Amino acid sequence: LTYQTRTNADGNYIQTHLLAGHYEVKVTATGFSEFVAKADVQVDASTRVDATLALGRAASTVNVSAETPMLETDRSEVSTTLTGGELEKLPVLDRNLTELLLVMPGAQMNGWQHASSENPQGGIQINVNGQFFFTNGFLIDGTENNSAILGIAVINPNLDSLQDFKVSTSNYDAEFGQASGAMMQATTKAGTNRLHGSLFEYLRNDKLNAADPFAGLRPPLRWNQFGGSMGGPLRKDKLFGFFDYQGTRRHTGGALITTVPTKAERAGDLRALLGVYICTDAAHPMNTTSPTPCSGEQAPFVVQTTEGSQVPAQAGTVFDPASGSADGSGRKAISTGGEVNIMPSVAAPMTKLLDFLPPPNFGAPGDIVNNYVASGVEIFSNDQYDGRIDYNLSEKSRLFGRYTISDFTKHAPGAFGEEAGGPAFTGFNFAGQSLARNQSFALGYTYTISPTLVADFRFGAYRYRVRVQPNGVGTAPAADAGLPGLNTGAPETSGMPALYVNGDGGFDFGYALDVNQCNCPLKETENHFQWVNNWTKEKGNHTIKWGADIRRAQQQRVPSDSHRSGEITFTDGVTGNADADNAAAGNATTGSAIASYLLGIPSNFARYFTGAGFYPGLRQTRLFFFAQDSWRATPKLTVNYGLRYENYLPQVAAKPGGAGTFDPSTGEVMAACVGSVPCSLGIKAYNAGFAPRLGLAYQLRPTTIVRAGFGQSYNASALGAVFGQSPDYDPPITNGQQENQPNIYAPAFPGSLLTGPPLPPNPPVGANGRYPLPDGINVYYFVDPPSSYRIPLAEFWNLTVQHQFRPSLTAEAAYVGNVGRHLYTNPNTNQAVPGPGDLDPRRRFFKFGLTQGIFAACNCDNSSYNAMQAKVQKRASNGLDLLLTYTYSKAMTNSEGGYGYSDNLNIRGDHGPAGWDHTHALTLTHSYDLPVGRGRRWASAANRFLDAIAGGWRFNGVTTLLSEPAFTPYVSNAPLLNTDFNSVRPDIVGNPHVSDPNRDLWFNPNAYTSPQQPFHNGTASKGSLRGPAQYLLDLALAKEFVIREGKTVEFRWENFNAFNHTNLGLPDATVDESGAGQITYAATGMRQMQFGLHFRF
Repeated sequence: LTYQTRTNADGNYIQTHLLAGHYEVKVTATGFSEFVAKADVQVDASTRVDATLALGRAASTVNVSAETPMLETDRSEVSTTLTGGELEKLPVLDRNLTELLLVMPGAQMNGWQHASSENPQGGIQINVNGQFFFTNGFLIDGTENNSAILGIAVINPNLDSLQDFKVSTSNYDAEFGQASGAMMQATTKAGTNRLHGSLFEYLRNDKLNAADPFAGLRPPLRWNQFGGSMGGPLRKDKLFGFFDYQGTRRHTGGALITTVPTKAERAGDLRALLGVYICTDAAHPMNTTSPTPCSGEQAPFVVQTTEGSQVPAQAGTVFDPASGSADGSGRKAISTGGEVNIMPSVAAPMTKLLDFLPPPNFGAPGDIVNNYVASGVEIFSNDQYDGRIDYNLSEKSRLFGRYTISDFTKHAPGAFGEEAGGPAFTGFNFAGQSLARNQSFALGYTYTISPTLVADFRFGAYRYRVRVQPNGVGTAPAADAGLPGLNTGAPETSGMPALYVNGDGGFDFGYALDVNQCNCPLKETENHFQWVNNWTKEKGNHTIKWGADIRRAQQQRVPSDSHRSGEITFTDGVTGNADADNAAAGNATTGSAIASYLLGIPSNFARYFTGAGFYPGLRQTRLFFFAQDSWRATPKLTVNYGLRYENYLPQVAAKPGGAGTFDPSTGEVMAACVGSVPCSLGIKAYNAGFAPRLGLAYQLRPTTIVRAGFGQSYNASALGAVFGQSPDYDPPITNGQQENQPNIYAPAFPGSLLTGPPLPPNPPVGANGRYPLPDGINVYYFVDPPSSYRIPLAEFWNLTVQHQFRPSLTAEAAYVGNVGRHLYTNPNTNQAVPGPGDLDPRRRFFKFGLTQGIFAACNCDNSSYNAMQAKVQKRASNGLDLLLTYTYSKAMTNSEGGYGYSDNLNIRGDHGPAGWDHTHALTLTHSYDLPVGRGRRWASAANRFLDAIAGGWRFNGVTTLLSEPAFTPYVSNAPLLNTDFNSVRPDIVGNPHVSDPNRDLWFNPNAYTSPQQPFHNGTASKGSLRGPAQYLLDLALAKEFVIREGKTVEFRWENFNAFNHTNLGLPDATVDESGAGQITYAATGMRQMQFGLHFRF
């Protein structure tokens, strides 16, 4: 391909809209020798080639062999680009492109990841520069590739298909928006006049891997990834094609340590749960417990038993919920034959469900926690295809098109088997079965109207489609056990309900998001269409660009965030004693969640059920416009300035009743497009407004650049359309039934599971499109009023100094900062205000008789980030590629991406270090051609045999070091609080740090106690503890064998976590449980060894 342009009066020239790749630059002028230089062009980057013309004959040529400078002389952004060659060299687990985002400055992995069933493509959730993961943008060939629902990549490209991969983390151009974290741009390869391609096969198995350090097992593994690519001319110089395929077949074993009830507990013998004695000491009110019977100044707190005797109260003493008062006072301790905590009888249906759980097989006999080691195998399959056509219609016009399709199947058991489910195995993050198909299409047309005016048109579309089911579909274990109202006969209510047994010795089983990340059953389809038209005009020393980006989104989602056969929670309080708990003053609690389970009395009941027959569906349009100018003000100074305008039209229901919301002024449900309710539910178009971008790049010296920038960027949130995904799974479409306790000692509903939960209310929609919201149905609604909703906004800035030591070596240091404003959150605004008495009268919407969770989609959150980021980058020379990054930072926020508040009514109380806040982060990626063998420094004259063995090796690696992440302590029982916080922070009463933190005791849980001030959260702050640091070293050795000219075979030996370093996970942070402070899992995998062959031609 040949492109021609002219210099302006100042001698400056520019050529835009080039495909990424290698170019030869020729500069000619009458009376001067021709200038020729080589240049590499990368995606969304400017490559500067300064030409010096010498007087001479036109026939003479001056060749410049120096490399293209790496200095960014005309941009103020903070970015890093990896070429296709670099992508192919680095050891990347599962050849997952999004893994490489973690080597960029400011990038940290999010503390939790989406269920692999909804993310089979493996898009990793990564927070960049303190911004939430769903604020990242991802483009493939200039078209959208980011799921609006999950905030992750829809297509995770095959590395063999990529020309390069650019990541911008601050101050990107005004052309880019709807992102405030990283802006990722992947460009696929195009065909050329020369036939080229590849074939590859990679494999891993358990024989090559290290054992799990906790379970002591080496789970089975059979992993194969294979495929290839081919590109070439379909019509020389005119029409080119490129095709690639990648297949993955994986049988992965997993293991974990979890808890199952002991034989004694199943029979109702709960004596092992008895803990410290509860004492009274008027002189020392904090001195309320003792590990031995109370004596001296500590008088025992005495309670009556069901057999009429009196005994000293202990933590974990089980009380008869049928005795005493409704507020938990006056209850009698359960005893049999004079022995406290032996239940005379248990509910047979509840024990029948326990028959699905295996007996303990780990630890000492009688251990009540972490007493079971489970293992299982996940089966995964993926086939991904890419096809691209490039057509040079003329010297002035160029057309390209690309289509990608990726199919996935997945099946994984729970820790307790197919039907019982239970926790997902470490590394799976899912139990159940999933089918998915993701597709992406891009079409682009570029027309050069004149040497100074170019028009660019693009159309993009993607479809994200997933279907998820629990294992055991079609079975009815709850109904078979004799529990009515759970497996109702409808297909979606089949399978094991989710059962959560909290507290000491607690365990979970069944299927649900909170058990094993199974949002099942789930039907989800997301379609996205994009039309882009950009214009570029060269005028003097100005490069002016303007354009429009119009997007249309369609969304249909039928989730089961609460399992449709029921999510049932059991806690200590139902079988506790309020008098004893008050005497303990928060230092101990009575009751047992296991006893509550054996009686069939839950403290909370929740489930989704189908509403009034409407089917969900949302549609929405977004209008984006921008203009920007890159002005070369002086030979040393370039000014970039631009303005972006964003307009978000309201999301509307696709059909009557396709969305719904709650009217907080009347307590009614509003059904979209029904009666007088508008299809937009009253939301008006939101003009987010203008987002300015300003940047300066000043060439202080020929090898030193100073850059500065400031900008704003909007991000409409990850959860579906602009205002959150709730409208299409609110009543009347999807109803979330929830039955709550009026106080912590009462059952969730009258009776027990033996008589069944209340029938789900399902009133008809009125002619006016409204009906009163029934009690017990969760709902989301827009902030009051809807017009006050604001699109989340980030303001970011940087000051960067970059220096070029050699043509292939640069270093830079930057101060990078940002603040996030109006960030999306969904607090429960019907949380009970802390205070005395029953909870319900203290709820905001109790005036309508509503006691359930009622969640507001509001802009309540803020964040801040400040960092020093340093980078050293060396392009390939003397056999070495290198990228070294270091970040010193602080990330602060109120929540973890819109979730995780302790007190929904006091969000500011949760301000602190983010869960992904690592003060120090260092990464190193390198590729080094060892200087041994033919054509290299040593043994350059080696014979073919010696060269085949010792010569031609390349040493690649990725090193990651992260300092300690922040985490927050919590307490499970807070009787003095008397409200329903999401989570409760304890009071800090001692030194939480231990001299030798290890997996058995990372911090001192005895430094905390339940909140002592009535109706107040604890004094321990968010992010006040730090977990284990992480160190990972991925190494690879590769050797290329030349078969003949233009044909090579590369052998690769790759080791992930090569030194088998155990990176400990976070400890159990619930300070009043027996496992507090213990770490039971590894945060990263142990050593995995991989072999690969890569044939290229």
